[in-house]
Amino acid sequence: MIETPRALEDLVGQLAQAPCVAVDTEFVWERTFYARLGLIQLGTEDGTCYLIDTVALSDLSPLGKILADPRIEKILHDAPQDLMILRRATGQVPRNIFDTRLAAGFAGLSSEISLQNLLATLLEIQLPKGHTRTDWMARPLSGEQLVYAADDVRYLPRAAALLRQTARTAGVEAWLNEELTLLDDPSLTEERSHMESYRRIRGAGRLSGRNLAALRELAAWREQEAKTVDLPRQHVADDTELLAVASILPTRDSDFEKCRDLSRRTEQRYREPLLAAVRRILDLPESDWPVIPVSPDERKIGKERIQAAMESLRKTAEARRVDARLVGAKNDILMLLHEGAAALPRQHRLLRGWRAELLGNSLSAIPG
Repeated sequence: MIETPRALEDLVGQLAQAPCVAVDTEFVWERTFYARLGLIQLGTEDGTCYLIDTVALSDLSPLGKILADPRIEKILHDAPQDLMILRRATGQVPRNIFDTRLAAGFAGLSSEISLQNLLATLLEIQLPKGHTRTDWMARPLSGEQLVYAADDVRYLPRAAALLRQTARTAGVEAWLNEELTLLDDPSLTEERSHMESYRRIRGAGRLSGRNLAALRELAAWREQEAKTVDLPRQHVADDTELLAVASILPTRDSDFEKCRDLSRRTEQRYREPLLAAVRRILDLPESDWPVIPVSPDERKIGKERIQAAMESLRKTAEARRVDARLVGAKNDILMLLHEGAAALPRQHRLLRGWRAELLGNSLSAIPG
């Protein structure tokens, strides 16, 4: 257990020469805007585990030296969320990431495999279930909880080595490395602009023009309010409520009666900021209205052509033991078939890098 600033500094110095460090986090995120870190687990190649008590330590910035060091490979399973939390906690952008969940997709396994199933498949190690609902902020933690936390990193270096060797044997290690490099992109872990938060709202694509501009304003307001009061955004107003207001565009109190999905509680508590958000966009020029890209009409492309392209992608990927879900989604195929010969690599990831090398001309050969 690492519970003092001195112990943390000593650990960082000790790990500075390590070739790799396995990393995981335990946190609580039910009642706050940001995740509250309870533990950070680190594991080394020899099986040693260190548990950093983030309740006892208010300054985690020393750990940022390890996370940001490009010489040290950081091994995580399903990395993106942990990387975002760690960046905020340490102030450093993590570099040189090996994600065992992603790597599994280049080793004949599912790219959505759980850590428990990955370790059972690769190492025949059965991790005990449980503690998924543990309050990691509570102290003291039991010995059983500490073992559970340590197990999340104890075996990752061995698993990563096996996955890399499998990818190398299959001739796809370079593809794996190319995809892993994307995890170094700072934009992956930086906090998004409040003005972009509306894009995460399911149903936003049903709105357009001034209504979509209103949703953008409403979502940005909710983001700031949730951050200020340190509550999950849905505790301020849920997505259906924002969509209801954006659809009606109320400008006075009586207009809220038309917003059928807006709760009385939310209306009473946030009436003024909701009206203010709508008023801000009433005179907004059309050139400043947001636009959400619309997927191509599947009927025009043709159901059989789409199915043939998806099947071609799946078979081509499976022939190289790559999970087809890593290669591309249905919308990637739709956009490519829609544009046809006019499609440019910079706009279509299926035409760039390892994906283009894998697919070759297989998709363009699908008859129109």
